[in-house]
Amino acid sequence: MTPMETYDTCIELQRSGKLSEAINALKQLTEGFSDFALTYNALAAIYKKQGDLNAAIHNMERYCELEPNDSFGFSILSSYCLEAGRRDQAEEALGKAHDLRFKAQFG
Repeated sequence: MTPMETYDTCIELQRSGKLSEAINALKQLTEGFSDFALTYNALAAIYKKQGDLNAAIHNMERYCELEPNDSFGFSILSSYCLEAGRRDQAEEALGKAHDLRFKAQFG
C-alpha cells in the first residue's frame, strides 16, 4: 500500500472509534515514511482528542516542520500550546501563521 492508502485506513480506524489501533498504525506509518506530514497531523488530532496535549503538540510541531507554509497548521499548533499553558510557544506559532497568511495574500 502507498502511504496515502495506509493513512486512509488509519483515518477509518479513527472514525470507527478504534483510537489505539489508529495510533499504532499511524506510528508504524511514521517509521516507514517519516516525511509523510499528514500522519503527524492525524496523530496530533487523536492525541488532542484523548487529552494528551504534549503528544499532540509534539506531532503538530513535526507536521509544521514538514509543511512550513501551512498557516492553518501553525494556528492549530498555537491553540494546542495555549491550551497546554505554553504561552510563548503559542504566540510564536500564531505569529508564524499570521506571517504566512500575510505572505500568501500580499506576496
